[in-house]
Amino acid sequence: MALSPRIELKISQSLVMTPQLQQAIKLLQYSNIDLVDFVTQEIEKNPLLELGENDPPKSTDENRETSLGDSSAERNEAKPTDTTDDYLNNPNGENLNSEAAMDNDFNNDCVIDSVPSPPAGDSLGLSSKSMMGGGGSFDHSDFAMDLRLTKSISLSDHLLEQLNLLAEEANDKIIIRFLIGMLDEAGYLSESSELIAERFGCAVNEIERIIHIAQTLEPVGVFARDLKECLKIQLRNNDRLDPAMEILLDNLDRLAKRDYPTLLRLCKIDTEDLKDMIEEIQALNPRPGLAFNTSISQTVIPDVFIRKGPSGNWIVELNSETLPRVLFNNRYLTEVKSHATDKKDKEYLAECAASANWLVKALDQRARTILKVSSELVKHQENFFEKGVKYLKPLNLKTIADAIEMHESTVSRVTSNKFISTNRGIFEMKYFFTTAIAAMEGGESHSSESVKYTIQTLIDAEKPKKILSDDKLVNILKLEGVDIARRTVAKYREALNIPSSIQRRRIKNAAF
Repeated sequence: MALSPRIELKISQSLVMTPQLQQAIKLLQYSNIDLVDFVTQEIEKNPLLELGENDPPKSTDENRETSLGDSSAERNEAKPTDTTDDYLNNPNGENLNSEAAMDNDFNNDCVIDSVPSPPAGDSLGLSSKSMMGGGGSFDHSDFAMDLRLTKSISLSDHLLEQLNLLAEEANDKIIIRFLIGMLDEAGYLSESSELIAERFGCAVNEIERIIHIAQTLEPVGVFARDLKECLKIQLRNNDRLDPAMEILLDNLDRLAKRDYPTLLRLCKIDTEDLKDMIEEIQALNPRPGLAFNTSISQTVIPDVFIRKGPSGNWIVELNSETLPRVLFNNRYLTEVKSHATDKKDKEYLAECAASANWLVKALDQRARTILKVSSELVKHQENFFEKGVKYLKPLNLKTIADAIEMHESTVSRVTSNKFISTNRGIFEMKYFFTTAIAAMEGGESHSSESVKYTIQTLIDAEKPKKILSDDKLVNILKLEGVDIARRTVAKYREALNIPSSIQRRRIKNAAF
């Protein structure tokens, strides 16, 4: 067969996703923090965009909300005042209340503090009250106590201050300074002695000697390699590290399992001595460095609020604090257009205007989609909000997608990294989507989360003399109508971090 060039004509169809469509899909799965970062970057790039301030809600009617007790709830969504659509539909920028706000700012309507007249007998008025501005007290804002407090000291700063007072050689201090930088937030040394010795080109014994010097610094217990060494350092400092205590610390795994008979045999002590030793260990600090950890834990900010209305129906509303208010500056666009004469400038303005319009619409569509999915989610899990986790129903993405006439992938993106504030706490949206476990005799299936809750409740209520094994848990669940296998119960128990029946029997029937 000879090879020769030829021309062929093919017709095919393909779905091409535009960059804006790809970005709109990404917006759905953004968390509220990622969304704020993205909007901030867009505002920096686009001169026609502005970030408005979220007005505090005056009443629930002014927020975008959905009442699940009304059949026409989705059609009666209330819009907040001064929405982005109002700015887009108002090219002249009228009735925006911006000028009135600016007038109020520059009317010079400030109140001048009156100067008190000097008291009698003091012609200069230099009394202690006038000098201090508040009768000699520190109640004035300039002397607020929180402004006079020094900054908190970190663990490394605290150790470096002590290092300067040590009467050691300069080379030893250099290595200790390096060790301070290798400490984690709990005060543990994160690198082995061999690696440190290799780094400095010295013997391991020399590094161990320097580590022992560093372990004399406060807080007692820092520079330990593991929990056992940390506790030994603190007990040695208290002069309580005897041979029996060392054996006990060498068998912390047995102590965690409450294997008291073995510990009594290894330590060669009686029950009272073992009890006193355990109380001494419990009084120690396993993480001495955390006393200097001043970092503040970030709490989860919910994207959706669910509350019960006056008539008993459930109301779903978006958290306006997590929705950045993006405004299209039409007035600035009109002003710049009048001065733009170059073709490139006009194309740039047109591109910025199109990008701004798209972002405003995409954010509004994202909010509406989250509200729609959340409302349908509450309809399916209403028993959970009314009665608790035990009444959580099995639910998948397809059920919600079919109800709101969207694709499963869209629902999956909407429920990613989103949180709901309910009367029972804050939950991730993914929490409400659970697998189904068949019921006995063809009854209604059960949610995996409700089964886990039942297992947890049964184990918490078990008596020390009647520990429930996995087989007994299976029998109890089957009596309640749950068709479940023993391996599934074991998997759920391990997911809940519940020890086996043998370990629970040893813990609950401990001597102490």
